Amino acid sequence: MNLRLGGLSCRVAYIPDDADLAFFSIAGACRESPLARPCLGPAEIANSRHKLSCRICDTSWSVAYVVLPPGDLPGPGESGSPLIQEGRVVGMLLSLNMHTCKGTAISAEMIAGKIKDR
Repeated sequence: MNLRLGGLSCRVAYIPDDADLAFFSIAGACRESPLARPCLGPAEIANSRHKLSCRICDTSWSVAYVVLPPGDLPGPGESGSPLIQEGRVVGMLLSLNMHTCKGTAISAEMIAGKIKDR
């Protein structure tokens, strides 16, 4: 299966059966992001479009639930944005309920486990 990111095209390397994730190689200069376990408290969703302050309100080994301030919510195409605490990636934005301003992120702990399993 091929994936297109902007002007780049790559091949999907792995799709776990039990997670809404796809792993793929990136052909270009990049560096590994430090990962950490999500903790309750302040966080940030950051991507090339903007940075949004949020708050992690609940966590488990596989997901982190975030509360976002109303007004400037993540939009289409921002799924997969990193959830950051203290300079470390603690998850990736998966979905958002626009009525409650709450989002769900896959935890970095689950992502690291899937990478290790591979």
